[in-house]
Amino acid sequence: MAKAKPDALFYGAAGIGSGPHMATELFTKEAGIKMTGVLYPGSAQTVTDLLAGRIQVMFAPATTVAGLMKDGKVKPLASTEAKRSSIAPDLPTIAEAAIPGFNTGIWYGALAPAGTPQPVVEKLNKAINEALKDPALLASFGKQGLDPLGGTPDAFAAFIKSENTRWAAVVQSMDQAKPADAQAK
Repeated sequence: MAKAKPDALFYGAAGIGSGPHMATELFTKEAGIKMTGVLYPGSAQTVTDLLAGRIQVMFAPATTVAGLMKDGKVKPLASTEAKRSSIAPDLPTIAEAAIPGFNTGIWYGALAPAGTPQPVVEKLNKAINEALKDPALLASFGKQGLDPLGGTPDAFAAFIKSENTRWAAVVQSMDQAKPADAQAK
Protein backbone atom coordinates (compact mmCIF):
# COMPACT_ATOMS: atom_id res chain seq x y z
CA MET A 1 0.00 0.00 0.00
CA ALA A 2 2.80 2.41 0.87
CA LYS A 3 4.42 1.86 -2.53
CA ALA A 4 1.13 2.16 -4.41
CA LYS A 5 -0.02 5.28 -2.53
CA PRO A 6 2.98 7.23 -1.18
CA ASP A 7 2.18 9.26 1.96
CA ALA A 8 -1.37 7.81 2.18
CA LEU A 9 -0.38 5.42 4.97
CA PHE A 10 -0.18 7.11 8.38
CA TYR A 11 2.31 5.86 10.96
CA GLY A 12 2.42 6.90 14.58
CA ALA A 13 5.45 7.31 16.79
CA ALA A 14 6.03 8.53 20.32
CA GLY A 15 7.94 11.74 19.70
CA ILE A 16 10.48 13.02 17.24
CA GLY A 17 13.76 11.14 17.55
CA SER A 18 12.28 8.37 19.71
CA GLY A 19 13.20 4.75 19.07
CA PRO A 20 9.90 4.01 17.28
CA HIS A 21 10.22 7.18 15.17
CA MET A 22 13.76 6.35 14.13
CA ALA A 23 12.89 2.70 13.44
CA THR A 24 10.07 3.83 11.16
CA GLU A 25 12.34 6.27 9.34
CA LEU A 26 14.96 3.56 8.80
CA PHE A 27 12.26 1.17 7.59
CA THR A 28 10.83 3.66 5.08
CA LYS A 29 14.33 4.45 3.82
CA GLU A 30 15.35 0.82 3.39
CA ALA A 31 11.97 -0.27 1.98
CA GLY A 32 11.93 2.64 -0.48
CA ILE A 33 8.49 3.82 0.64
CA LYS A 34 6.90 6.99 1.97
CA MET A 35 4.49 7.20 4.88
CA THR A 36 3.07 10.20 6.67
CA GLY A 37 4.28 10.53 10.25
CA VAL A 38 2.02 11.49 13.14
CA LEU A 39 4.09 12.15 16.25
CA TYR A 40 2.62 11.80 19.74
CA PRO A 41 3.82 12.71 23.24
CA GLY A 42 3.91 9.03 24.24
CA SER A 43 3.19 5.45 23.26
CA ALA A 44 -0.21 5.36 25.01
CA GLN A 45 -1.62 8.05 22.71
CA THR A 46 -0.10 6.34 19.68
CA VAL A 47 -1.71 3.02 20.57
CA THR A 48 -5.07 4.73 21.17
CA ASP A 49 -5.03 6.19 17.64
CA LEU A 50 -3.90 2.86 16.15
CA LEU A 51 -6.84 1.10 17.80
CA ALA A 52 -9.19 3.87 16.61
CA GLY A 53 -7.91 3.62 13.03
CA ARG A 54 -6.57 7.18 12.85
CA ILE A 55 -3.14 5.73 12.02
CA GLN A 56 -2.54 2.44 10.23
CA VAL A 57 0.84 1.34 11.57
CA MET A 58 3.27 1.92 14.41
CA PHE A 59 6.59 0.55 15.55
CA ALA A 60 6.25 -0.18 19.26
CA PRO A 61 8.25 -1.79 22.05
CA ALA A 62 6.90 -5.28 22.70
CA THR A 63 5.97 -4.34 26.26
CA THR A 64 3.66 -1.62 24.94
CA VAL A 65 1.58 -3.91 22.73
CA ALA A 66 2.07 -7.48 24.04
CA GLY A 67 -1.28 -7.55 25.84
CA LEU A 68 -3.07 -6.08 22.82
CA MET A 69 -1.44 -8.70 20.60
CA LYS A 70 -2.64 -11.52 22.88
CA ASP A 71 -6.16 -10.05 22.95
CA GLY A 72 -6.22 -9.79 19.15
CA LYS A 73 -6.70 -6.00 19.24
CA VAL A 74 -3.61 -5.29 17.12
CA LYS A 75 -2.06 -7.38 14.38
CA PRO A 76 1.68 -7.82 14.72
CA LEU A 77 3.37 -7.69 11.33
CA ALA A 78 7.03 -8.30 12.15
CA SER A 79 9.65 -7.84 14.84
CA THR A 80 12.33 -5.21 14.31
CA GLU A 81 15.12 -7.14 16.02
CA ALA A 82 17.72 -9.22 14.19
CA LYS A 83 16.31 -12.42 15.69
CA ARG A 84 12.82 -13.39 16.78
CA SER A 85 11.77 -12.09 20.18
CA SER A 86 11.13 -14.47 23.07
CA ILE A 87 7.84 -12.65 23.71
CA ALA A 88 6.59 -13.49 20.18
CA PRO A 89 8.66 -16.40 18.84
CA ASP A 90 6.28 -17.12 15.94
CA LEU A 91 6.46 -13.55 14.66
CA PRO A 92 8.96 -13.18 11.80
CA THR A 93 11.52 -10.41 11.84
CA ILE A 94 11.54 -7.64 9.24
CA ALA A 95 14.88 -9.08 8.13
CA GLU A 96 13.21 -12.45 7.47
CA ALA A 97 10.07 -11.01 5.88
CA ALA A 98 11.26 -8.11 3.77
CA ILE A 99 14.57 -6.32 4.41
CA PRO A 100 17.63 -8.52 5.05
CA GLY A 101 19.83 -7.12 7.80
CA PHE A 102 17.12 -4.88 9.29
CA ASN A 103 17.60 -4.57 13.06
CA THR A 104 16.34 -1.78 15.27
CA GLY A 105 15.77 -3.48 18.56
CA ILE A 106 15.76 -1.34 21.67
CA TRP A 107 18.82 -1.99 23.78
CA TYR A 108 19.96 -1.15 27.27
CA GLY A 109 23.44 -1.26 28.69
CA ALA A 110 25.43 -0.50 31.79
CA LEU A 111 27.92 2.38 31.56
CA ALA A 112 30.44 3.80 34.02
CA PRO A 113 31.90 7.31 34.12
CA ALA A 114 34.89 7.97 31.85
CA GLY A 115 38.10 7.30 33.71
CA THR A 116 36.71 4.49 35.85
CA PRO A 117 39.69 2.24 36.67
CA GLN A 118 39.86 -0.85 34.45
CA PRO A 119 39.77 -3.32 37.38
CA VAL A 120 36.47 -1.75 38.50
CA VAL A 121 35.04 -1.96 34.97
CA GLU A 122 36.09 -5.62 34.73
CA LYS A 123 34.56 -6.44 38.13
CA LEU A 124 31.27 -4.76 37.19
CA ASN A 125 31.23 -6.50 33.81
CA LYS A 126 31.82 -9.90 35.40
CA ALA A 127 29.02 -9.31 37.95
CA ILE A 128 26.58 -8.18 35.25
CA ASN A 129 27.34 -11.18 33.04
CA GLU A 130 26.87 -13.50 36.02
CA ALA A 131 23.54 -11.84 36.90
CA LEU A 132 22.38 -12.38 33.31
CA LYS A 133 22.61 -16.14 33.93
CA ASP A 134 20.07 -16.02 36.80
CA PRO A 135 16.91 -17.94 35.78
CA ALA A 136 14.60 -15.62 37.76
CA LEU A 137 16.08 -12.52 36.13
CA LEU A 138 15.90 -14.13 32.68
CA ALA A 139 12.25 -15.06 33.27
CA SER A 140 11.44 -11.50 34.34
CA PHE A 141 13.20 -10.08 31.29
CA GLY A 142 11.46 -12.60 29.02
CA LYS A 143 8.01 -11.48 30.22
CA GLN A 144 8.95 -7.96 29.12
CA GLY A 145 10.24 -9.05 25.73
CA LEU A 146 13.85 -8.40 26.71
CA ASP A 147 16.49 -10.85 25.55
CA PRO A 148 19.75 -10.14 27.45
CA LEU A 149 23.05 -10.57 25.67
CA GLY A 150 25.88 -9.77 28.05
CA GLY A 151 29.38 -9.37 26.66
CA THR A 152 32.58 -7.42 27.12
CA PRO A 153 33.13 -3.69 27.63
CA ASP A 154 35.08 -3.49 24.34
CA ALA A 155 32.32 -5.24 22.37
CA PHE A 156 29.72 -2.91 23.90
CA ALA A 157 31.82 0.17 23.08
CA ALA A 158 32.14 -1.01 19.47
CA PHE A 159 28.38 -1.62 19.34
CA ILE A 160 27.61 1.90 20.63
CA LYS A 161 29.98 3.36 18.04
CA SER A 162 28.29 1.42 15.22
CA GLU A 163 24.84 2.49 16.46
CA ASN A 164 25.92 6.15 16.48
CA THR A 165 27.17 5.84 12.91
CA ARG A 166 24.03 4.04 11.69
CA TRP A 167 21.55 6.43 13.29
CA ALA A 168 23.52 9.51 12.21
CA ALA A 169 23.05 8.30 8.61
CA VAL A 170 19.29 7.94 9.18
CA VAL A 171 19.05 11.46 10.64
CA GLN A 172 21.09 12.80 7.72
CA SER A 173 18.74 11.14 5.21
CA MET A 174 15.72 12.56 7.06
CA ASP A 175 17.24 16.04 6.85
CA GLN A 176 17.91 15.63 3.12
CA ALA A 177 14.32 14.49 2.54
CA LYS A 178 12.91 17.77 3.91
CA PRO A 179 11.74 20.34 1.39
CA ALA A 180 14.27 23.13 0.87
CA ASP A 181 12.03 25.75 2.53
CA ALA A 182 11.71 23.60 5.69
CA GLN A 183 15.49 23.25 5.91
CA ALA A 184 15.98 27.01 5.69
CA LYS A 185 13.74 27.73 8.71
